[in-house]
Amino acid sequence: LKGSKLFFAKSEHDAPHGMIDLSTCTTVKSADLKSRKRNSFEISTHETTFLIYADTEKEKDDWIGSVGRAIVRCSSTYQREASGGGGPGGGAAAAGGGGGGQNRD
Repeated sequence: LKGSKLFFAKSEHDAPHGMIDLSTCTTVKSADLKSRKRNSFEISTHETTFLIYADTEKEKDDWIGSVGRAIVRCSSTYQREASGGGGPGGGAAAAGGGGGGQNRD
């Protein structure tokens, strides 16, 4: 995860073979039931949904938290509030996910 770009690979030692621009994403959430695999999560845009697999549940939760925070940082609502121009209602993008401890920025 670098800024608003999430690069992915078969393993952490392989070169990335894809990238998700988190500024176009709407949600990140657990997908264990949907994928029928443990430690999976999904990142959704308006056009597509990416299924991603982590090695452990803690790693999955950390990724969900980090990606969720990145989606919120990219949202127009967050940008307006950060610059002091937040309108009525405010709020954040639908980023879903848990708190995750490890920051992957």
